Amino acid sequence: MPDDNHSEPAPEELTYPNTLRITISSAEDAFDEALDAAAAAEEGEQTDAVVSFENAEGIRRLLTDRRLELLRSLMGAPAESITDLADRLDRSYSVVHDDVEVLAEYGIVKYRKKGTAKQPFVPYETIEFDITVRAEVTGGDAEAPA
Repeated sequence: MPDDNHSEPAPEELTYPNTLRITISSAEDAFDEALDAAAAAEEGEQTDAVVSFENAEGIRRLLTDRRLELLRSLMGAPAESITDLADRLDRSYSVVHDDVEVLAEYGIVKYRKKGTAKQPFVPYETIEFDITVRAEVTGGDAEAPA
């Protein structure tokens, strides 16, 4: 029998940052950012939530036009159920379910439990994309900085 005194709070009871940043950065840079965020949290500072990808392809695969539409809808108003969300988006239940599950795996969408229904919601006020594009430097074509 589970001990209710040690259960984790429901997702809707947690405090989330206002902003989710989706970035492209190396695994090493993402790890360093996570350490910095943990240190800031220990000091009581509010930091953005961050989901990092190593390349733009990862972001493109995750954030399709349909999934962005789904996110906008959930950010406007949580759904009573995935069926409700599918009806709202005029899409099939199975496709919306799959999209919500993928977004939940990355921590972008969360669920509330209400009876047997899973109520998807996005706990962030804004989602920002932090993408830096730099010129490629090849062999001997680039001048060394002075």
